[in-house]
Amino acid sequence: MLKKEVMMSTNLSNLPARTRPGNTALVVVVSLVILLGLGVGGVMLYQGDGDGSTKEASTTAELASVELSDFDISTLAMGELEAKNRIEIRNRMDGMATIIEIVPEGTTVAEGDLLVKLNADAIEDEIASEELALDEAKAQLLAAETDLEIQKSENDSRTRKAKLQIDLADLALKQWREGDLVKTLNDQKLSIEQAERQVERLSDKCEKNVELLEKQFISKDQFDLDNIALIDAQASLTRANLTALVYEKYQQPRDEKQKLSDLEEAKAELERVEQENDINSTSKQAAVTNRRRQAERRQQRLDEFREQLAYSTVTAPSPGLVVYGTTVQSDNWRMSNDGPLQVGRQVGPNDLLIVLPDTSQMMAKVKVHESLAGRIRPGQPATVKVEAVGTTYQGTVDSVGVMAEGGGWRDPNLREYSVRIALDDGQETTGLKPSMRAESNILLGNVEQALNVPIQAVFIDGPVTYVYMPEGTRFVRKPIQLGRRSDTRAEILAGLDVGDLVLLRTPTPGEVVSEPWDEQELQVAGYSLDEEGNPMAPPRSRGGGPRGRSPQASG
Repeated sequence: MLKKEVMMSTNLSNLPARTRPGNTALVVVVSLVILLGLGVGGVMLYQGDGDGSTKEASTTAELASVELSDFDISTLAMGELEAKNRIEIRNRMDGMATIIEIVPEGTTVAEGDLLVKLNADAIEDEIASEELALDEAKAQLLAAETDLEIQKSENDSRTRKAKLQIDLADLALKQWREGDLVKTLNDQKLSIEQAERQVERLSDKCEKNVELLEKQFISKDQFDLDNIALIDAQASLTRANLTALVYEKYQQPRDEKQKLSDLEEAKAELERVEQENDINSTSKQAAVTNRRRQAERRQQRLDEFREQLAYSTVTAPSPGLVVYGTTVQSDNWRMSNDGPLQVGRQVGPNDLLIVLPDTSQMMAKVKVHESLAGRIRPGQPATVKVEAVGTTYQGTVDSVGVMAEGGGWRDPNLREYSVRIALDDGQETTGLKPSMRAESNILLGNVEQALNVPIQAVFIDGPVTYVYMPEGTRFVRKPIQLGRRSDTRAEILAGLDVGDLVLLRTPTPGEVVSEPWDEQELQVAGYSLDEEGNPMAPPRSRGGGPRGRSPQASG
């Protein structure tokens, strides 16, 4: 088994430079690999300046056999521990506030324990002022409601009076039509009839009086008196007829119109009263609505101030370990300038004050290079090594970040994804705390029963991937077709057989047999030649894992 001390996820095809036969260049090795299983300790692969001398044959410790075996494809990622579940305590006050009391960092608190107390003197003054304003607004609302009730009572009274006038006018009209008019007409008719009978009686009497006067049965004086009575009776008849005519033509229509007018006026008065009532009621109701809104607004402001006052005292919603927000955000230079939270420090709205992590469930948050992030999926197994406690834990990939994160000013071109690995249940996690450094080995896949060699035996020259094989006391290049690879092993698809020996280091120029590529060996490894005789890489038949960190070799 190979133990990786340093790892960088880089594909062999992405290594930068190419060297030509005969050239000498110093290639910085990008990783240090300790070969425990092979007994090779601390082998540094490099290509140094050659002096043309031929060394003795390499020891067996520098050679490895091509194996037919299984190997895992994994990647190493660094990060830190964090709680799977945590509660963030933020400043919920609307304005800047000063800390006047705070629990020491690292304290284990119980639910309800005081965490932070912020200065709230200004809010208490606002509460006292709003309470007075609310009392005044409620008194004004009560007065407006009373005015509205009085107005409703007055409206009912005026409406009843107006309706009563209509009823009286209607009764007067009916009384005149069914009583006064009939009586007057009957009286006038009776007067005319009486006058007519009187005239008829006196006319007959006067006619008889002529004969009686001639016979001297009555006196002349009596005769004259009866004639005068007849004249008076005729005048009374004329007056009765005239009175009836005048009443029928003038008085009756006038009385009828007057009664109808009184009724219509009473109805119009009712409409005016109802309109005035509506106007007065609307005005009073608007006053009540306005006063109620003012009181509600005062109550709302008072509730807001009381809520802000409650926010000034922060208690623990659940048990946990106290971690200051400045510690959690220590990577943010804007949050670290003022140092840790302490009494007298001002905090702004929504500032992170305290984090209460649940240390019973921990997970590792590691950074994975963007070239590998696409191969990581939730559910993949992983191991998490925590140096602080000297224990390696089994875990499972929980999530992969959606957006890549930059390397900041130190490495602006770096792009990494955050991968969270949950520690499996049933393991002893006592002593683990957030922010402890963690090293995770994420299993990306498994290669079963495939030809493979140690990754440090693989080299590149342009499109050709190759290994060094011993030939006497020197080494020759052997082109190969590379398949899947991990940080320690590389799958060989073509070019080698089980038991072939390959060199595990970069030979010096004097150790290399300088020959052009063998066309038959290239074809066996899957390469072809272009029109100018240059090798062309074979098509990729299988996806690869992280490339080994082998230096480039000269041709």
